[in-house]
Parts: sequence; C-alpha cells; structure tokens
Amino acid sequence: MSMHKLTVGDGYAYLPRHVAAGDADLSAGDSLTAYYEQTGNPAGRWLGKGLGALGNGHLPVGSLVTELAMTQVFRDGCDPVSRAPLGKPYRKTAPGEGRHAVAGYDLTFTAPKSVSVAWGLADESARATLYEAHRAALSTALRFVEHSVIRTRVGAAGCRQVKTHGIIAAAFDHWDSRAGDPNLHTHVVVANKVQGPDGAWRSVDGRTLHAAVVTVSELYDSLLADEVSRRIGASWSLRDRGERRNPAFELDGVGEDLLAEFSARSEQIHCAEQRWADEFTERRGRAPSRTETTRARQHLTRETRPPKVVRPLRDLLADWANRARKRTGLDPVDLAARALSGTYGRPLRATDVGPEVRSAIVAQVIDDVSTRRSVWSTWNLGAAALRSSLALRMASPEDRLELTNALVIQAGGACVRIDDDADPERRRVGEEMFTSTELLQAERTLLDAAETNLPIGIHPLADRIADRELRDLADDQRDATKAALLSRRSLDVLVGPAGSGKTTTLAALADTWRLTRGDVVGLAPSASAAATLSTALDARCETTAKWIYESTGDGAARRALRYQVEMAVLGDPASSLLDRRDANDRRHHLASDQDQWRFRRGQLVIVDEASMADTRTLAALIDQASAAEAKVLLVGDHLQRGAVDAGGAFGMLARRGPTAELRTLWRFSHPWEARATLDLRHGDAAALDAYIQHGRVSHGTHDDMLDDALSAATDAEAQGRTVLLAAADRRTVNELNARTRAERIHTGTVRTTGITLSDGLTGGVGDRIVTRRNNRRLRTSDGFVRNGDLWTITEVLPGGGVCVQPVADPTNGTLRLPAAYVAESVELGYATTTARSQGMTVDETHTVITAGMGREDLYVAVSRGRHLNRLYVATDRPDPDCLPSGEIVTVREVLDRILATTHAETSATETWATHHPDGPQPPLPATRPQPAIPPLRPQMTPRPLTPPPSPVPDGPVLERW
Repeated sequence: MSMHKLTVGDGYAYLPRHVAAGDADLSAGDSLTAYYEQTGNPAGRWLGKGLGALGNGHLPVGSLVTELAMTQVFRDGCDPVSRAPLGKPYRKTAPGEGRHAVAGYDLTFTAPKSVSVAWGLADESARATLYEAHRAALSTALRFVEHSVIRTRVGAAGCRQVKTHGIIAAAFDHWDSRAGDPNLHTHVVVANKVQGPDGAWRSVDGRTLHAAVVTVSELYDSLLADEVSRRIGASWSLRDRGERRNPAFELDGVGEDLLAEFSARSEQIHCAEQRWADEFTERRGRAPSRTETTRARQHLTRETRPPKVVRPLRDLLADWANRARKRTGLDPVDLAARALSGTYGRPLRATDVGPEVRSAIVAQVIDDVSTRRSVWSTWNLGAAALRSSLALRMASPEDRLELTNALVIQAGGACVRIDDDADPERRRVGEEMFTSTELLQAERTLLDAAETNLPIGIHPLADRIADRELRDLADDQRDATKAALLSRRSLDVLVGPAGSGKTTTLAALADTWRLTRGDVVGLAPSASAAATLSTALDARCETTAKWIYESTGDGAARRALRYQVEMAVLGDPASSLLDRRDANDRRHHLASDQDQWRFRRGQLVIVDEASMADTRTLAALIDQASAAEAKVLLVGDHLQRGAVDAGGAFGMLARRGPTAELRTLWRFSHPWEARATLDLRHGDAAALDAYIQHGRVSHGTHDDMLDDALSAATDAEAQGRTVLLAAADRRTVNELNARTRAERIHTGTVRTTGITLSDGLTGGVGDRIVTRRNNRRLRTSDGFVRNGDLWTITEVLPGGGVCVQPVADPTNGTLRLPAAYVAESVELGYATTTARSQGMTVDETHTVITAGMGREDLYVAVSRGRHLNRLYVATDRPDPDCLPSGEIVTVREVLDRILATTHAETSATETWATHHPDGPQPPLPATRPQPAIPPLRPQMTPRPLTPPPSPVPDGPVLERW
C-alpha cells in the first residue's frame, strides 16, 4: 500500500470523472466478471463507519460514488446528502501562500505483480476468485485502519489523541498501470473529516496515518497471501529485489519473464521515440536536431503515459493474453493455471503457532528493526512482525491479527522502552519508542573511548615537528591536525563540511603521525572511497565492511577453523613428518594472513566518511583498536547523509564534543556559493535565495526538469567537464538513465540492442555502466572491480556477459564481466543518487529535485561541483501510477519543505537523555561483548619508539478487535 496526500483542489476529481459511462446501471444480480469485461473502470463505492453520521443514514456502505458527492466531501468539506458543513471548512490557499489544506489521503492497495499478472491471464472463474481475495484483504486492512490508526486530536493545541467514529472513504478499482500492464489495485480516498467521541467533526491526525503506512501495507500483503492460498491453494515465495530492498513476496509459477514483460514503462518511451525519429527522418529528409529531439521526448513521455484513457477490461485482457503468448509461446490461461495450482495445506490458527516458533519470529523482528534504526516504534515492530511471519498461512484475518498483536507485544517486552516517562494521554498511538541494550552498549563503547586516554606517550617534540610539517596548511586545517596528533584520547572526531579540504588535512596528519607516533591505516564506507583515501594517505586502506569481515567476521572464522585443522594434524601421532611440516607451513600462513587484519599498538586508524558508518561497525572498530592500544579518528560531516543501517553515533559524538572542525571551504570557485552551502547545511532558508538569485535553480514539471537536467549535463560533458547527473530517488535516476540512453542511441553513440542489467534497463555497446558490488576476483590494473566504478561497454558477449573499459582511463585495458555479475550488480551509469554521490568532487552537478527529499540530500546535491551546482525543481509531484499529480506548488515551497525536513538519525543514548534528563542511566548488558575471533597467535609487533607518558594531563497498537 502507498499513500498520497490530497490537498484542497480538484485532484480527487480524476477518479469519478474516469469511470466508464453507464456504470451506475449495474444491478445487483449482474455478473461482476461479465460487467467488468464490458466496461472500463467501475464506479467508486462509499466505505467506512463514518458514513453512518452522514445524511441520516442515506449514504450506506457500498453505495455508488458520484462526482457531485465527491466534490461536496473533498472540496467543500460538507455532508454529501444534507450539505451541512462537517466542522470547520477547508482553508483555501493560492499557489505561493505556503502549505495547502489537506482534503484527504489516497491509500492505494496494490496486489503484488505476480497476482496482477495471474489475474490478467486467468480464466473467468480464477480471475473472479483473485479479485474477491483482493477485496477481502483490503476490507480487513481498512477495518484495522479505522480501529487502530485513524485518530483525531482534542484539547489545548490538540494535546490529546482520541479515537473516532470511523472514516468516510471512496474506493475505486483500477485494472492497469499507465503503461497498460496488469495492475490490480484500489484507490481508497479517505476524507480528512472524522467525528470524535463528542460528535464534533475534526481532521485526521495525519502524523499517525503516515507513521502506520508501512505496517498497513505489510498487513494487506499478508492478508492477501492468506486469502489467495485459502481460496485457490497457490504457494508463495520471496524473490530478491536487490540491495537494500525488501524481497518481494510473489506467487510461485509466475516467472521473471512474465513479470518483466508486464513492466514495460521505460521501453515504451524508447520505442515511441524511435518511431518518431524514423518518421521525422522520412518526412524531412534529415535527422532531427537536439532541440527537436528534446521537445519531442517531452511530448512523447506524456503521450506514452495514458492516465486519462480508460480501456475496457475486455480489450486489456485480450492485449495481455497476446503479449503473454508471444513472450512464452504458451496459452495464457495455462500460464495462470500453473501459478494458481498448489496443494491445499491446513492454514494455521493463532494458537497453532507455538512458543518456540514465536520466539524465533520475535528474534527476527528485533534483528530487523534494530538493524534498520537506532530507535524504533510500535509501528516498526508491527511491520517487522508481519514481514517475519509472512511465510505462515493463517486460517482467518482474525488469526492473522491475533498472531501479529502477540508478536508485537512479545517483541516490545524484549526491547528497552525509552519513552516510559511520557504522559500516556499525550502520546500518539503506535509511537512508543524502543531500542536495545546492544545498541546502547555500542554507543557507550564510543562514548567511553572518547573519554579514555591511550596508555602510550606522545613524542616530546611532536608539537614542534607538527609546526614544521603543517606550516603549509590553513589555520583551521593545522589546528584540527594538531588536535588529533597531540590528543591522548583513544577516539577523536574531525568534522569537515563539504569542500573544506578533509583529504588535504588527513594527508598531512598521516605524514606527521608517522614521524612522531606510528603507522597509519585508513577505512572508508566504499571500495572506491578507500582507494582514493589510500592514495591521499599513502597508506593501506580498506572498506569498513571488509575489515570487519576479515578481522572478526566470516573470513576470520574460516581461518580459525582451518587453523584448528592444521593443529590437529600437528598433534596427530599418525601424521608423517612431511604432513606435519606442510601443516605447520599452512598454520603459519593462516596466522600471517590473520595478522594483516589486526590493528597495531600506536597506530592511527582513520575512518573517513564516518557519518555513513552504522553504530555497530564503529563500535566493533573501537573495540579492536582499544584492545591493540591504537587510536581511532572518525572523520565526516554529521549534517550530510547518514548511515543506511542503525546510525546516529557519529552525530552524537560530534554534538557531544570536544570536536575538531574545519571551517574554511576550498572547493568552490565562487565565494558566494561557499557561504551558501554552509548556510544551507544548517537549514538557513536565506541560502535558497542565493541560489535563486544566481540563476542556479530551474523549475517546472517533473518531465521538463528531467529533460533540462539531462540536456545541460550532456552539453557540459561535450565541453570536457566532469559532470554529475543526480536525483534523490532511484526511480528518477532510472528514468534519467533511460532517457540518456535513448538520446545516445539517437546520436549513434550507443547500439540499440543489448542485455538487461540489474536495474531493469538495457545496456549495449557504447553505454556507460556502473558496477554496484565489490568483486575481488575480477582483477584490474589498480586492484579489483569496485562498487561505484564506471565503465564503457565495448562488447556484449553471448550468454549475457560484457567486455568493458574504465571510463577514467579507456587505455587501461579491457575487462570481462561475467553474465551473473552483470545481471545482479551492473546498472546504467549516466545518473546516480545523491546518496551515492556523497564524497565525490566534480566540475558540475545537475540534480533533479523532487518533493520528499531531505535537507541532507539537498546539501549533498549543491556541494559536489567546483564551478556549478544547478537544481532542477519539479513543482508537480512525481505522478502516482494512475492519478494526476494533483497539487502544483511553487519552487520556493518545494525547497522550503525540503530544507525543513531532516533525515538525520538521533542516537538511542541521546533519545534516552531527552526522556530522562534527571533520571537513571540507560540499561546496559551485564558483560561487554568482545571480538568474536581471538588472534591465531600472540601479537608480536614491536612497540613504537615513543617516550613514557608526560606527567602533564589533558501499549500495543495491533489490538484484537
């Protein structure tokens, strides 16, 4: 399920206006299947317990929705029967006047793609069964929303949340996507008018509805799987959707070929443009110019997106059958039957799930939520409980809800409750806050290290040596370097805004450290960043993930196991002298390998881009460094993007202090831009004025902005500049990549034919691609294939492999990427996300800005380019699959909202302190965890030549119902 906010206007009117003519004449006895085959989208129907308070009961549940009634509810805020106002009228605002009044929320319940495909290809009986399963799952999910999610607020400034008498909603069934693919889904438009216990009409507490969206979505998916299995006997399984995405739960028997066939949006645009180019050339006798192509693409993008064309289901079914038959050579009904066949297993009652199974699921739930974030809510527990129990088929919706509720209660009891001091009357439903003792301990490890001195002295001439070696640095760089160099603490933090010369500072620090204290090793979040850091430091650098894997993770565990095998050979009297000698050699080789993944006494461990490292990783590194009496320096910017997994620790340390901070910016060629990035970094809206006044902001429709950004980036590349084309979300990045490829096909630099990459797009000879996974077996002249490396395809091999050359240096040989790696870990590389661009430096950036971005994304977007950072702001929201964009806002409204939205994570320790300013310390485990893999032999590294220390000091939401 997805949710879109509807503001006061006429965006809602799309739904009733695009119902096929004559739908209202359907009689109760007509066959639904036959009816849907003869018409387009059916009329909407009213849903919700809140209908009982309208028109003296003259608007019953299930009655048809008219456009007039929709207008009265969602535009005027009135009873559609009596026309009496439902509380205060909506506040009307003109564009540019700030936030728009919310008229309602579009909750779109979409069946998994495999269900939609099976539904679209099945015979009449099976199609009707799948549709009824979808409606049943939706109905239960909506009852849950009414009971456990929908709330309003009362009291002074809305200080208390109370239940309501139910929702007023209009539901509309749709059959296909914009591209005409099978897409069984229902829009449930919930009015922002609810009646409280006192009978007064108020607005929905939208914050709680937003917080519950993922839980409701997971609940619908679980209920639909239960309904389909009970009615048909089909089986389900999880399918991987790529890194950092939850696996898709799909029907067995619907192959990836069919799913790909009915996911045709990007290919549709490309084919339309190819047809247009051929017709243009034939008609004009010449190829179209760039300007003509750009204008045509804008038009074709809209033309190939048919939201207002409602085709009869009869026509859609015939089209889908032909496409499936052409793709597979099999009869469509047989394809659907294969997907819908299965054994009817006995579904489970909630009481059938025993304590051992529940405990295992709860352990998985806690692992899920604690991996994703440092602090979680009851809604997060609910979503995780539904994901973790998805494989269980339940006997009824009541059993599904009862089991989920029990799992959430049990999981909550196993967590640390943070907000137990809060007034229950003022707490929103589902927003109870939890963490774990493990995360609290990891954060305490970092805090302790920042307060602990190393038992190693500092060279008596270190200060003087530093002054000599650092004389060429700027004042702030020199101060920061000396602060780390002369500090006795086990852990120090260096904060550097984008463009402040962190790399230069770290290089000088590494050189001076080697002169006065010991060795240096670097760690970074990605292999490409580690390679860059290694060049700057002239030191060994690895990724944090690789270091953990080899030092205490699976790599170390395998070495330890093999080491024990060799020791057994040495201790076996039956072993020959030759066997013992070989075993001893292998034992020493394993020990030597393990020694490479151990910090040394007096070593400086520099962790770059540490704000992107999760808390567990940082704590594990600190534990290892403390055991070796090495020093750790965390370097980064807590006001840029943070960790993907549970994070917030670097920001906690930076806010706590003492922290060295770089203040002068060196990257930008325009002084005004340097000042503006610093202001924007802190959320100062005045920074936006600077970008607008200097002509760095374009605005328009989403499609126009994509085309403008692409055109500007292409022109800049043609002039020899290094360019970054970016967007915050993967969907926009994919569209930029698809459009770039279409443009290059048109200009003849890329071949039309190719292979399917991991992003679903096509890559052919001439295309630029990016590798998205480190593979140390694929050796290159500078090491191995890294995540983030850019390549040009020189040949497409039979079976799906490709030959490539590095974009940075095409003369550096050709490499073969095998088919399996290409299918799983290669994408088009013309555009990237702002998250992946963090740490890059280029000449120019061109970034598409869309609603929903956070301040951190915006800051990264405007701070990568030396000479130009340009924003292309979409003033219409990216369209939902069927609905028009609805709200049109000004460019400043979009930017102000982004600037006011932060995605920075707060640590569990800080959150605890907020709720217990004068109370107890957070609970910690009884014993502190230690690295799992002990050294294979004692550490024999000589002590650094440093003098002795100087004497001078330094309530559950998922209720049953």
